Amino acid sequence: KNLMGVVNWRHAVGELVLIVVGILVALAISDWNDRRIERVQELALLEEIRSALATDLESLQSNLEIFNAAADKIERLTKLLEGKPPYDPAMDQLFGAVYGVRLTNLNTATYETLKSVGLQSITDRELRLRIAKIYDHHYERLLGGHDIDISINIDLMRPYFLNHFRDLVFWKSATPIEYDSVVNDIWFQNMVAYRLAALRTNQLDSYALAI
Repeated sequence: KNLMGVVNWRHAVGELVLIVVGILVALAISDWNDRRIERVQELALLEEIRSALATDLESLQSNLEIFNAAADKIERLTKLLEGKPPYDPAMDQLFGAVYGVRLTNLNTATYETLKSVGLQSITDRELRLRIAKIYDHHYERLLGGHDIDISINIDLMRPYFLNHFRDLVFWKSATPIEYDSVVNDIWFQNMVAYRLAALRTNQLDSYALAI
């Protein structure tokens, strides 16, 4: 009887050990599978962000070229206004560069999805911080610059240009109705200088940082 009891006790312990081992193995497999699924989801999110950033980069670079060209023309116009030369139709493109709005439609939907899932789902801390800096800092500054540029064009540029220019084409051309009146107008000169300063700060600098 004692021998049978020892055998049964050892058998019970053996079964218990097998059960515990089985549970631990199952938990380990479940944990490994969860990590694998999380990694797949992480890589999918990163691929979507990479694709969105690549599209944004192309748009940002294209717009920055336009802003740089506009800034160059406005600088040329500023220097011409100082000398008050006779009117030349070629100057229309310089006047036109002063007035215009161009925005970049940034792809932020994937980043919003990432935030809803949790930024911690990006396991690489440095990469996580870099992604957050792009969207929460550089993009926010750029969008703020958009708002300022819209305000400048609507509140400041549009009333003046509609009253003193014809044949308006944003960024490209504007023909003075009375050239002498425009070039001798200190208000217009100040407006052009302000436009150039705002363009450098809100577009050239912000776009370069975002890129």
